[in-house]
Amino acid sequence: MKRRNFIKIMVAGSGVILVPSIFNGCGGNNLKALEAWKGPSKNEKDIRILVLSYAILAPNPHNKQPWIIELRGPGRFDLYVDSERLLPETDPPYRQVHIGQGTFLENLDLAARHFGYQADVEYFPQGMYSNSVLEKKPVATINLVKNSWVKRDSLFDYILERESNKRAYEDKPLSQKQLISIKEVVGRDAGEYFLAITTGSTQLTKLAEMLSEAMRIETSDKNRDRETITMFRFNDDEVEKYKDGFGLAQVGKTGVMKFLLETFFLSRKSALAEDSSFGEETVKLTKKQSETAVAFGWLTTRTNTRLDQVKIGRIYERINLKATESGIAMHPMSQVLQEYSDMAFLQQKFKNYLEVPEDQTVQMLFRLGHATPVVHSPRRQVKDLFRA
Repeated sequence: MKRRNFIKIMVAGSGVILVPSIFNGCGGNNLKALEAWKGPSKNEKDIRILVLSYAILAPNPHNKQPWIIELRGPGRFDLYVDSERLLPETDPPYRQVHIGQGTFLENLDLAARHFGYQADVEYFPQGMYSNSVLEKKPVATINLVKNSWVKRDSLFDYILERESNKRAYEDKPLSQKQLISIKEVVGRDAGEYFLAITTGSTQLTKLAEMLSEAMRIETSDKNRDRETITMFRFNDDEVEKYKDGFGLAQVGKTGVMKFLLETFFLSRKSALAEDSSFGEETVKLTKKQSETAVAFGWLTTRTNTRLDQVKIGRIYERINLKATESGIAMHPMSQVLQEYSDMAFLQQKFKNYLEVPEDQTVQMLFRLGHATPVVHSPRRQVKDLFRA
């Protein structure tokens, strides 16, 4: 069988004929690159390490983990964007990477509360820079202060469970209770930041079409396609080596099925070849994913400053954790929101269809549904974030 058929097998779901479904085991969880999902060592006493052990589990674009920490004192440190972990082809203004700073800070705050600390966060303490640049200034200074009055947030309990589930979703609607629980997350930020969710069949169909087209546009350029391939982990050896990115496990392929795909049908060399069908099959995978969404949600801001991007990241992570608590699978699908010229026409069409005001920015788009859990994406160690 040709290598170009590997994703055809990958997206076939329960209808796979090549290997019986009994071979789709749950393996892959014993990798060292997944140890972060067990939480920090029980012997760890440094509050900075404790909270950062949870912060590093935050969702972020392509699982680049674009965070740098500079320690400033016993309970004080600065958070920077790691300029060596960007996505210049698909995120040229670094908007998405700043959303990833916000998800990191939300996990950090939840962890601090859990351990009886107040996380005082000062955003852009050396000044906020514009959307056209990435300056060597901290995104935030964090000061951890012991506080017996601090209120614990139950969403902390779901940090180790949260995942971006890339499977095709089940044909099962979300309950009204589940939808309300997600919508309530924005709460105090309503009026400044907005969350919309659609479950209507007409809108779901139209959005699925746009998302497939967005992926087609993204993969039509070799440099953009290569950027995604760079972050794809083609086997467990790569997962262990890089401790970032994503692979077959995140779309639900494990056990013998994963072994066969990685051994006989999938390789970095073939994906990067001139005649590779990797991008074409990725579009088909996106079509499968988007067509099985039972709801789409999107987050919008009135303005689009670096601070807006960071704060929307915090809200987005709370939605992730609330979805986990409510038994909802969630997966970001934001290709149509990316700011390069080839995407501009479709992005405007998308905003017009959803009647988003011209002066507002859609920061995140994600699908919701029900699905069997997948293997977590890999993570580096906390010490890897430190800069002298």
